This record gives sequence, structure tokens and C-alpha cells, in this order.
Amino acid sequence: MKLSDPNERLAVGPVDPWQFSAAKSANYRLMRRRAAYRAGKSLLHFYQGLPAHVADVLYKMGLRLSAEGFLWRLYCASPYDDALGEYLANWLYEHHQHEYAAGTIERGKFLMHVLELSYPSPRVTAAYFDNLQSVMTGRLERTRPGQVILGIGAGRCGSTTLAGILHSIEGAVSTHENPPLVRWEPSPVEVQFHLRRFEIFGRYVPLIADCAHWWINLLEKIFSAFPDSKAIGVSRDTDECVQSWMRVSPADVNHFVAGHNWIWPTDRWDPLYPHYELPPNARQNPTQAKETLTRRYIEEYNNRMRLLASRLPDRILLLSTHDLDSPHARARISEFLQLSVGTDQIRHNVGLDSDPASVDGFYF
Repeated sequence: MKLSDPNERLAVGPVDPWQFSAAKSANYRLMRRRAAYRAGKSLLHFYQGLPAHVADVLYKMGLRLSAEGFLWRLYCASPYDDALGEYLANWLYEHHQHEYAAGTIERGKFLMHVLELSYPSPRVTAAYFDNLQSVMTGRLERTRPGQVILGIGAGRCGSTTLAGILHSIEGAVSTHENPPLVRWEPSPVEVQFHLRRFEIFGRYVPLIADCAHWWINLLEKIFSAFPDSKAIGVSRDTDECVQSWMRVSPADVNHFVAGHNWIWPTDRWDPLYPHYELPPNARQNPTQAKETLTRRYIEEYNNRMRLLASRLPDRILLLSTHDLDSPHARARISEFLQLSVGTDQIRHNVGLDSDPASVDGFYF
């Protein structure tokens, strides 16, 4: 083997020590960045998987309710974490679905309860619609799809009573705040779920209705998807409505502010409402600040309902809470829908400090 001439190596010139030091330093920095990235990635995976690990440990210890309660409370504190919501949905489904026979209303109610507590995962969504199709098997399909009716109102205004009145129509399916819950800025997953549910029920029943404040943000989409669909809005005296809200809402909950406000902790239902800037007195008097924001929400909501009804009088009917269960109001609803409502008096949640999630137990 021929050895190279030492003089040839010297011909290229001596190595610059400063250049060598800079290259070595850049290489070290690159190595440190790569190491930090790997460590950060591992820590992130550990953080993301921590709820699952804790729940699994509790479950293996025989503490099933504690495991579920841990995941539920964690999701309540992080209601915008869709991945955590889906994990909770899959967890509840996996550990309880065997208790309910396929193709039954009981299984449908169970799946609705799972969706109420969580975020619609593909697995639970598929299970729900598979079960719904099985429930409907053998029923006679209509030649013309049933009407889709939305009940809207700011809350604490009679929407549950309205759902009960609509439920009195022969053959109707009417619910109140049927899951999955819909955010103030609806996600496509939530919207598509309800569109599909309305479409399936509409094949078999004369009317499929749901009453919830969130529908005001989806009227255009629902009206477009279902040409015969309509909405019924209910409004209550502002002062009465505000006071009812304040009685029902826990003192440490304020749905109308963004999270991490350092006054009120985040709540599961916060994403379902608009968020406003904190009033100047929020820290000194949080109760008064909360009442101010609640009033603003109700006033804006009712003004928006009136504007929509003035633009679309053939598709939106407005009613007063105090007149809702009167014969006059029932006659207006029957004429508006071209369907006869029942005559039995229905008044849900009157004087109560809570909101039942269903109407007559029909909740799927």
C-alpha cells in the first residue's frame, strides 16, 4: 500500500483551531437539541398517557368507580381536550357495554349517557348508530320524512316543557338536550352526529325534535339539510330568567368566561356557551360579575331569536314562557307544525333548582 506524502498533507494548509472549535460546538448543540427533543417527546407521551395509566391502575385494584370518577373529573377540568373525551367515551363503553343487549332502547340510553359524559369517539358513535338501526328494524318507513323541529331558548325559560309538549304529538320523538352536547362553536363531529340521528329517526316518525340552547347556532345548517324543518323559540322575562340561572348554577361555576381566569374553575359545560371579557369588579364581587354576564348572555340570545324570527317567520315561532302551556300556545304550535299536540298540562322544572336531562325517560 502506497503511503501518502507528508508534504502533500501539509500542502492543504494547517487546520484553523477556531474553525474546528465552532464546528464542534455546533455539533454539540445539535446533539443537545436532539436529546432534548427525545426527552420532551417521552415526557409528553407520559403526560398524555398518564390519565389512562392512573385509571388502569385503579381499575386493576378493583376501584372501578374511582377509575371512572378520576377520568370524568379530569375531563370536566379539561373539556376542550377531545382526545381525553374520546378516551373517556371508549373507557365507559368498554367496561359497561356488555350489560346492555344489542338492539334495545336500554342500550341506546346507555350510549347516550356515555356521550353526555364524554366526547363522541368513532367507536361509540358507530356503536350507537348500529344499535339505533337495530331498534328501528321492522318498523314501517314513512313515504315522506318526518319533520325536524328544534326548540331554542337561553335556558331556564321552559325548553324542557316545550320538549314535553312536542313529545305529546302522536308518534313523535322529542328530547331535551339530547347528547352529544354541542359547543357554542360546534365541532363537525357533534354536528354530523345529530344530522345523522335526525335523518334516521325521520324515516320512521312524524316528528323528531330536540330542545337545547345550542341549536340557535345551527339553524341555517339544519334548515338546509332538512327543508321541512322548523324552530320554536321560548323567551322569559329577563330578570326572572337571570335569577333562575343564578339559583341553578353553582357559585363556583361561570360558563360565560374563558378558562384559566383565576376566579372560576373550568366546567364541563363551559364550551357550550359564549365567553365574555371579565367585568372590572370580577375579583372583588364574583357573584355580581357572574350575574352581569348571565344577563348579557340572555339579552343577546333573546335579541338574536327575535331577529331570526322576523327574518324567517314561516320557519321560526316565538312563544313566551308564561304562555307556553296555555291552550292558545298549544293551538299556535299545532297550526305551526300542522300536527296536533296533546291537551294534558305539562310543566317541567317549574320551581326546581336542577335540569332533568330527559323527557319522560325517552332519551336516545
